[in-house]
Amino acid sequence: MWSKNEQIGFRLPAALKKELQEVARREGRTLSQVCEMFLAAGLESYKKEGAKYFQRLISRQKRETSE
Repeated sequence: MWSKNEQIGFRLPAALKKELQEVARREGRTLSQVCEMFLAAGLESYKKEGAKYFQRLISRQKRETSE
């Protein structure tokens, strides 16, 4: 994988953080490890599908927010 020599910080909804923490707990991982894995998987999908992947995520987020 990659050398871990950088940090990133961003805000996210409390409910999303709670879900990520639950995944980490169930998997016996740290929150950082879980976030890194999800980001890496998302990046790989984006590399394969390009803008279609990103647009699908945005559409899904809009649908979920309007429900």
